[in-house]
Amino acid sequence: MSINIAHTDTFEELTREGFVIVDFYSTTCVPCKMLSRILEDLTEDYPFVNIVKVNVTDDPKLGADQQIEAVPTVKFMRDGEILETVVGLMDEDEIIEKISEYFYN
Repeated sequence: MSINIAHTDTFEELTREGFVIVDFYSTTCVPCKMLSRILEDLTEDYPFVNIVKVNVTDDPKLGADQQIEAVPTVKFMRDGEILETVVGLMDEDEIIEKISEYFYN
């Protein structure tokens, strides 16, 4: 699993192909930091999933373009299409369940 940082000019390229978990966060958000650690821990067990992180504080235009109203917000995407959006902190089991649901089906 690779973790990439997206900005307005790279977001589309990073989410265009394959299954991607997009983490919209802010550096001052405590639940965002907890989610970030969970995603980092999953990288070893799920090397085939790409993670894209978007700091909406640093890139408010991208946050607005993606209709992010609260952080953390996680979007599960495949080939550029949004499969599901989850607002709020997810635990590791919830993320694994979504990976199983969307990657394998």
